[in-house]
Parts: sequence; structure tokens; C-alpha cells
Amino acid sequence: MDIEMSLVPRPREVIATGGVVPYDPDGLELTSDPALGPEAYRAEVGPRGIALASGGPAGEFYGRATLRALGDVPIGTLADGPRFAWRGVLLDPARHFLPKDFVLRMIDLLAEHRLNVLQLHLTDDQGWRLPVRSHPRLTEVGGEHYTHDDLREIVAYAAERFVTVVPEINVPGHVQAALAAYPELGNDPGAGVQVWQGWGVSPHTLNLEESTIDFFVDVLDEVVDLFPSPYVHLGGDECLTDEWAATPRALERIAELGLSGPEAARGWITGRLVAHLEQRGRRAVFWYERADGPAGAVAMTWLDEESGALAAHAGHDVVLTPHLRTYLDYPTGYEDGPFAPDRFLALRDVYGFDPQPPTDAAGRVLGVQAQLWGEYLPTPAHVERQAFPRLSAFAEVAWGTAGDYDGFLARLPSHLARLGLAT
Repeated sequence: MDIEMSLVPRPREVIATGGVVPYDPDGLELTSDPALGPEAYRAEVGPRGIALASGGPAGEFYGRATLRALGDVPIGTLADGPRFAWRGVLLDPARHFLPKDFVLRMIDLLAEHRLNVLQLHLTDDQGWRLPVRSHPRLTEVGGEHYTHDDLREIVAYAAERFVTVVPEINVPGHVQAALAAYPELGNDPGAGVQVWQGWGVSPHTLNLEESTIDFFVDVLDEVVDLFPSPYVHLGGDECLTDEWAATPRALERIAELGLSGPEAARGWITGRLVAHLEQRGRRAVFWYERADGPAGAVAMTWLDEESGALAAHAGHDVVLTPHLRTYLDYPTGYEDGPFAPDRFLALRDVYGFDPQPPTDAAGRVLGVQAQLWGEYLPTPAHVERQAFPRLSAFAEVAWGTAGDYDGFLARLPSHLARLGLAT
């Protein structure tokens, strides 16, 4: 039996000496070895059984999962551990709502691939999926949503599988659903803004009043209470400045605040909310577009593969998310969807993503993340079809064992069949 023919991600080190031992979960000899790292493990397999050493509970979890997937374990040594600490996937229930049961299924699939972060994109122009007790119209107007109990169940289910759920609340752009519920948050409260039915970049942004900051402090306080994650994502991208430049009150506020102009307003809003999260013991994450992101926040660099180094050199910790390598909602070819010709992502190109942290700031790169944006994925079936098999390829990139594409293709059919996924 070839151990590597059965596993995705493939193990880092396999020494098989001949023969196999059936996996018996009750018969494992368990030991702790902190030198391995919290997510690493080592299995020593002999004729009389299996000894599993791990660097922490996550390492034991991954070790057990590997042995369970193999069933009959080759005699010898199996040692494994990840390259990156942050191995994430974004789901987008804001554009098209994703039911709780599907989110739980995706958590199972993430755990099987040793992916350990689920980012939930909970708010956008097309929907608001998080109940906020002090502002109930957000979900009354913003569409189908999770309950607090749903979110607690998702968080707990993920934690049992060593997956951290990172919530995303978009500000100060991508807020049209919030403005439809509470027009006073916008720059033109009488405009009659509705929850957006289209795609693209909405021109509407939050206004610059203290009352609006207070409103989103309320939102973030509820987020922090629901999600124990050390990170909260604030979006921050694709924020047009036209409304601020054209609104007398916005220009007056910009002058009052001593900002250089409308282009600085985004940073002022996000900076205020980052500071509040820090007071609550949490760290903000944002989508990095240019070198004006909030200090101390983690940058997700989505524009290209060069932005990671730029953000790291600017002093940010970084999660690498270049869209032409990690946006799994992109079709694999011309026949698969309504995208521009430069927005395709073949399986080979996902597997070929070779994240290279800058040598002088390598410690600032926390990891990598794949995205499943929901504009053109209206149902869970669409999401799953776009995710796999490319998410399996991404898992090997994140774990750090990608390299042999032909070997990956050989392992893929049995792996997908074991998980009940279509090839």
C-alpha cells in the first residue's frame, strides 16, 4: 500500500518498512511532544500497534484523522506538520445565504483537509446575516439570517475540529444593506437606498458622524460576544470616495477631523473601529489594497502575489490571498461562468501557487486563504462544485506539501470518493 496514494494533503515524511497494521482508535498509545509544534504529529507504527506523539490537541486530531483515513497503516514512521499557521477558507453567505447545515458540512470538509480558519463574510450590499439586538432592522431588512444560536453552534462545531471562525463585518463600503435598514448611517438619508440586487462596487458609504461609529461599536460588541476568535475582519476594500467628496456635511466633517481629504475618510473609520476591537482584546483584519491600512491590523493581500511583501514591509502581519491563485469562485475555463478572460483559475494553477514570504519579513506572513465569493454561487451545490477539487489542491499548498502535481491527481479520485465529493 502506498500511503501517499490515500491522503490529501499528503504527509511530509513517510518511512514504510513493509506490512500494515489496522487502525484501532482505542488502541493508540498517546504521548505529548511539544517540540513537534501544536499542529504536528508523529506516528510510530509497529506490528504490535501505533504510538502517536503530538505537539498539542490539534496535532493529535490531525494524526488521528490521518490514521483513520488510511485504515490499514503501513509499518514504519509517519511525521507531519503544517507550513503555515493560518490555513483559511472564506464563505460568503452575504450575497446568497448559506444554510447552517451546509456551513457545518464545510467545516467537516475543512477539517479533513487540515484547514483551520473559516472566514464568514456576514454583511455586504446584498444582505446582512448577523442579528444585532440593539439594531434589529439590520436583519429585518437585510434578508435571511442566522440566529445567535446558529452562530454559537457553528463556532462550537468548528472548535471541536480545530477550526477558528473569523467573522467579517464590512465597513465603510459594501454597506448598502445596512443603509437600507438605517438610512441615517449614510451620506444622503433621504435617498431611499434599498438592499442591492446587483453586483459590483456600490457607490454608497457610511457617513462620518460619531453616531455612526457608535452604531458599529454596538455591532462589533455583539460580534465579539458571539465569536471567540482572536480576529475580526472589517473588510475595508472597494470603498469609493465619491459620496464624501460630493456631500457638504461629509466635507465639513473631514475638515473638523483634520483629514487630508475624502480619500482619508476610509482610514479614519476603520482606525476608530480597529482601536475599539483592540480594547476588547481582538485584532482586526482588512483587505489590503494600498499602503494606507489601519496600523496593527492583519492585511489580506488579494490584488496580486507581490502585495504580500509590500504589506509585510509596511509593518502588517499578512495572510496571502492573491485572487488569481485563491478565488475559487472563478471558473476553471471559458465555458464555466460570466467572467472576464483573465478571471479563470484552473486546478493546476491552484496547486502551483507557491507562497514566498519576503526573506526579510517572513515572520509576518501568517498563512494563506482561499475565497468562495457568493455572487455567482446561488446555492450550496454551486459552492461545493466550485470548491472541489480545487480546495483539495489549495490544502496541499497551505500545508506545505504541494509539488508533485501528477501525484496529486493520482491521489485525488480516492480522496474525493472517501469524502463523498464529485470528481
